[in-house]
Amino acid sequence: MQPGDDLVRAPKQARSQQSLDRALDATLTLLAERGSAAFTLKDVARHAGVSTGSIYGRVAGKDDLIRVAHAREMERIGLETAAAFSRIPDGVVGLEDAVRLAVQALAELLQRNAQVLAPFMLLGRDDPVISERGTTAHLRMQDAFIASLQGRTDAQGRARSEDALRWACTVVWSVLARQLGLGNDREAAADYDLDEVVARLTSMLAAYLVDGSDGP
Repeated sequence: MQPGDDLVRAPKQARSQQSLDRALDATLTLLAERGSAAFTLKDVARHAGVSTGSIYGRVAGKDDLIRVAHAREMERIGLETAAAFSRIPDGVVGLEDAVRLAVQALAELLQRNAQVLAPFMLLGRDDPVISERGTTAHLRMQDAFIASLQGRTDAQGRARSEDALRWACTVVWSVLARQLGLGNDREAAADYDLDEVVARLTSMLAAYLVDGSDGP
């Protein structure tokens, strides 16, 4: 079963699946271009090169089409997240270096996907289906960030608690989300250089995690 399958009438032919995939791709393109769901199924059909009838044959309407597109993106980004954090060397890199790599991995991941994440996060304010699935994806991202740092030690051989690492992830996410305009209108995005933001976050979190503190 694929993500969002509970919202879709399963295509019986390969051609129907291809039409659905094009409609989902077009939905993502329109969301990224407009920053919102300010488009119609006719717009989707025109961009996808399919008929509106073929879309209605698969989903109940635009809201469900967007939810299926969101489910597919959360699955893709989830796999991308796992891969990004798994590349941090295990058992070789100490806590301070691992913090830098983890912050960099999350920054690059969010930057690559900001255009599609931003409108979904805005939609999640009013759509409980998108909100619930987005929250689940966020928690998995947080777990991957924490796992990449868990058990690593500083120069004095000290590790940090899961609570301290979770707090660190919350800080990183909040700053990067503000920088990239996630959860806000695009005009609300910060205009700092992303590399500078990553460098400052790394310095701040390294100081917090390496000074022996185990709480916010």
